[in-house]
Amino acid sequence: MRVKTSLFLLLFINVLILSAQRKKDQDTSAVIVQPGRIEFNLYDFSMQYDIVNGEDNGLLVYLETEDRTDHGYNWTFNLLDTALNQVWTRIFPIPFDSYLTGTEYHDGKYYLLYNASRYRNEDLLLLELDAETGNIQMIEINTVFPIQLTFFEVIDDNILLSGYTNFRPVLLTFNLNVQKPRVVPGFYDNKSDIIDIVIDDEAHMFTVVQSEKMRNNHYTMRAKTFTSEGDLIQNNIIEPGEKKNLVDGASTSFYGGFQYIAGTFSKKPSQYSRGLYLTKFVNGRQQFTKYHYYADLTNFFGYMNSRREQRIKDRIERKKEKGKKPKFSYRLLVHDIIQRDGEYLMIAEAYYPRYSSYSSPGTYGTGAYGGYNSYNPSFMGYKYTHAIIVAFDRNGNIIWDNSFGVDGVETYSLEENVAVNHTNDKTVLMYLDENTIRSKIVKGNEVYEGKTFNPVRLTYQSDEIKSKDPEIEGLKNWYGNVMYAYGEQRIQNDQGEGGRTSRRVFYINKITYNLQEETN
Repeated sequence: MRVKTSLFLLLFINVLILSAQRKKDQDTSAVIVQPGRIEFNLYDFSMQYDIVNGEDNGLLVYLETEDRTDHGYNWTFNLLDTALNQVWTRIFPIPFDSYLTGTEYHDGKYYLLYNASRYRNEDLLLLELDAETGNIQMIEINTVFPIQLTFFEVIDDNILLSGYTNFRPVLLTFNLNVQKPRVVPGFYDNKSDIIDIVIDDEAHMFTVVQSEKMRNNHYTMRAKTFTSEGDLIQNNIIEPGEKKNLVDGASTSFYGGFQYIAGTFSKKPSQYSRGLYLTKFVNGRQQFTKYHYYADLTNFFGYMNSRREQRIKDRIERKKEKGKKPKFSYRLLVHDIIQRDGEYLMIAEAYYPRYSSYSSPGTYGTGAYGGYNSYNPSFMGYKYTHAIIVAFDRNGNIIWDNSFGVDGVETYSLEENVAVNHTNDKTVLMYLDENTIRSKIVKGNEVYEGKTFNPVRLTYQSDEIKSKDPEIEGLKNWYGNVMYAYGEQRIQNDQGEGGRTSRRVFYINKITYNLQEETN
């Protein structure tokens, strides 16, 4: 009898725990609102809309149709203003054999870059759409030699094209006025990879961050800063020390001789890192590189449940009492560095690749961390665990850090899932999963608002989601404190609101947050 009673109590306790967890999962944010939504009808499963972010100039929503013309398939372009009202629609034919390889927005114009042929990577087509007038211009680009593109950026009147040719990195500029390509020297090297390009529109400069192999077979980071035409201004390479290997890095803009590079490091050449670093350069001279292990961060494990987090912290303390350094290994996808009020904010997402058991991973490229993925039937995608945000001061010391659990997100290419925004002294972290906006607001080391779950707002009160496509959804920064969520949904409305009881749509929801100023 006692055994049955104990089992009953255990079952009852489990029910209470599950009930509490469900209630927790249903908590909604008190500050996040969704003031606008627009839908585009999907009439068949081949239709797939996508978006180019034009910041405060709106959003360009585009679609490749199956309408054939003498010049190619028609593409539809819709410009939305910041209230998600449709400003104009344009239809333009794109040659049959071409395919889209990149999009950009710059100075009131939207750019779409196409490979002109599936068999000749040196022939490109650039589509330029004016946000104000809707005028469209097609520009032909020939890079002379074939390039497997990895980066496409626009600065001033120049297009930046980066990628690989003969498995070596290369960088080109293409001036839109004279319409001629120019190879930027110093990149065609089998010991380096281009891992990021940072654009500074105000200073009319860009910085290229490279992973570079050293003589001891470890890797370091190099940051080269150029004028918008591609003339070298500064060349900074980190001296990490004999026992450090820099896995990746992101750079601030080059300003007044100052430049910071931050990223992750390991002890040996490996994609699994042990912690974070920050390096400062002044007029080309390295001032310092400071290293911080994951175990030294205050909230690195804060995404876990409280019991698991405490077990890890207890383990860290026991190791330190014995004079040992606690070691944790993670793969992190590093975002750009954000400068704010004397702080340098580094955002990164922890992930791990998943493989089936019958084959081993492989990539093309020259460095241990660069290159582009080859076809690998055993690869099952990247699974993300959490995001971290770390604030450094000017001397490379950590001021505060925080973390945000990322549940259930898997992608087949490495991409940023968590959108980060700032207002005053608070930081908002958000991502979209299964039609739910998941968010957390932190104030330094403290939590201002814990993890919340806001369903994507639908158009009508009687709308009910019947299915969604988790492969086509996301959440991005837009402008100011505004973000947008997007995805595909099949919606049922038994009241017939909107004229139909069932519809399949591509949606965009505007998202804002309202954080009141705190007064003493």
